[in-house]
Amino acid sequence: MTEGGDPKEIELTLRLEPGSIPRLLRAASLKPMLAGRKRTQRLQSTYYDTPDLRLHRHRMALRVRRVGDSFMQTLKTARGRNGSSITRGEWEKPVAGARPELSGSTDKHVRRVFDERVLERLEPVFETDIQRSVIPLAFGGAEIELSLDVGEIRTPKGNVAVCEAEIELKAGGVASVYEVADAVRRAVPAAIEPLSKSERAFALMAPGGPQARGAEPIELPAEVDVADAFLAIARGCLVQLRANAAAVLAGDSPEAMHQLRVALRRLRSAFAAFGAMLPARDRRRFARELKTLADSCGRAREIDVFLDEILAAARRRLRREPALVAVRAAAGSARAAAWARARRVIASPRFTDTVLALEAWLETGAWRIAAGEAAQEPALAYARRTLRRLHRKLTRHGGEIAGLDEPALHEIRLQAKKLRYGAEFFGSLFAAKAARRYVAALAAVQEHLGILNDGATVRHVLEAVAPRRRVPAMGCVSTRDPSTLTSISGDDPTTDTPPIRMKYMYGDGFT
Repeated sequence: MTEGGDPKEIELTLRLEPGSIPRLLRAASLKPMLAGRKRTQRLQSTYYDTPDLRLHRHRMALRVRRVGDSFMQTLKTARGRNGSSITRGEWEKPVAGARPELSGSTDKHVRRVFDERVLERLEPVFETDIQRSVIPLAFGGAEIELSLDVGEIRTPKGNVAVCEAEIELKAGGVASVYEVADAVRRAVPAAIEPLSKSERAFALMAPGGPQARGAEPIELPAEVDVADAFLAIARGCLVQLRANAAAVLAGDSPEAMHQLRVALRRLRSAFAAFGAMLPARDRRRFARELKTLADSCGRAREIDVFLDEILAAARRRLRREPALVAVRAAAGSARAAAWARARRVIASPRFTDTVLALEAWLETGAWRIAAGEAAQEPALAYARRTLRRLHRKLTRHGGEIAGLDEPALHEIRLQAKKLRYGAEFFGSLFAAKAARRYVAALAAVQEHLGILNDGATVRHVLEAVAPRRRVPAMGCVSTRDPSTLTSISGDDPTTDTPPIRMKYMYGDGFT
């Protein structure tokens, strides 16, 4: 661990099929990039944490790696706020033996986590044993280290096989990382590996596997321009997308599926919010791909809501209804099929293509050049204009909402989501109190529109899972306050006035 500076690791990991490395080493796509001979090492690493996993909770990983007769200590932190998906903090230093030797770091976050009590409580939590082939690459002024790892992660709860390619930027532009990834994927089948080795180990040891990850707050500097604001927001969405894709592949958490869809919706909302600045062709291409991915997970999420919220509430109210047993069994089978489909999509080359293409597009910045002067507009002015436009679209039909049909209500629900995400994206640019009130009011609107949507969900899921079964007639039995939103009116969201006024009509429920 270095004593100063802000060292970073920029690294993209691709999961490879077992046995594919010899073919990759012979690949024609890599030959023009070769800048030296391959070297092979055996890397044996021990990872340390406290008994309550303090470091892991702060998204840190501390290891001591043995290479021959020497030892190297490494501390890695999660990406910096507003940072890219492939960037992490990294501090390295040689140590005398297998035990950590922590000295004071200038990084404030590291210093908050580590103190003398933490040092005393550190203990080994898992190990890795990796055979690594390192291939130096160079092209276009960039220096890349391609590491091909085969081995095992060993934990008290079991082991995980490793077969992957790590593409680490040593010098030059980040675009080169994605060019190497493309060369690897042209040579052998490869998919994004969203989790580091340490994250995979902790996921194996945790009950339920990898945990769902919600959206992290976005902190935009006061003087940020539109382009940097979009970059920070899109990066945050991609981090959330990667983490929850891993959780869906490895676990069975309804919350992970929910947060995966939230990440996709937030990305789509970001493209919509910044559409005036972005090249139309790129915006449409990514919006189309993101919608396809979101649609592939839609049925799984619908059935999760049906089982965990609607049907659970119905069983509490209709305990003696025998048909509910058949409905639950049919919905359970449909859920398994829907989750299997979603997992196939996430594991597919198309998912990797989309995410890597989007990350490369963001990080290389051609869109910023294409935007010209529009990219340099102060984000605050752009945010005011965008939020007012989205606010007007949401409140346009507020007075007549009670008479709207299901498609119209669904459209209002989508507008409410776009506005809420926009308010969260730009919230740090406004007075904190006003921003919190506005987002809270939008959350309430979404809550009630969500209750209305539960009714549609019941019908759609029942039609899908039991079209030929006799099922009980059920209204929407919600676990939330069954209120019907009857009107929305609003004030300027960019001022400190009450942001949204809502009027409710309460009843016992609805069908």
